[in-house]
Amino acid sequence: MHASLTTQPSLTVDAVEENVSLFGETEPGQDEARLSVRVSLSLRFYDLVGLLAFHPAMMLTASDLQHSDELAEALRYAIISSDALQIEEYSELARAALSHPRRSFHAYTKLVAEAVTRTFGFTAPQPPAAPAVNTLRLVAA
Repeated sequence: MHASLTTQPSLTVDAVEENVSLFGETEPGQDEARLSVRVSLSLRFYDLVGLLAFHPAMMLTASDLQHSDELAEALRYAIISSDALQIEEYSELARAALSHPRRSFHAYTKLVAEAVTRTFGFTAPQPPAAPAVNTLRLVAA
C-alpha cells in the first residue's frame, strides 16, 4: 500500500516568492527569490518508517513521536534531504529491524512504526497467507 502525502498533481509550480527559506517560511535576511515547487511522492509504509527512524538528521524522541505535526514536519525534512536510493536503504533497514525482534533498533523502530500508523493511517503490509495444508493428505502420503 502506498501513501500519498499530497493530493495535487505530480509536480506543480507556484509563484516566485522573496524573503523565504527553503521550506517557504518567512526569512527576512533572504535576498534571493525562490520558486515554490510541489512534488508528489508515493511512499510505502517502510519508506516512512525508515526515513523517520534511520535518516541521520532524525533524532526523534518518544515524546516527538506523539505529536503528529512534529512527525509530519520531520518527514518533510527527511524527504527533501534524501534521494531515492537513500529512501530505499532506510526502508530496508526499517523492514529488517521490525521483522527481527532481537535486532538492534527494533524497539525504537517499532515506536516509529506505531507513530506512522497513528499519524498517517496505514500499517505494514501483511505477508501473503500461507497455502492451506491438508493434514489428512500429508498423513496418507
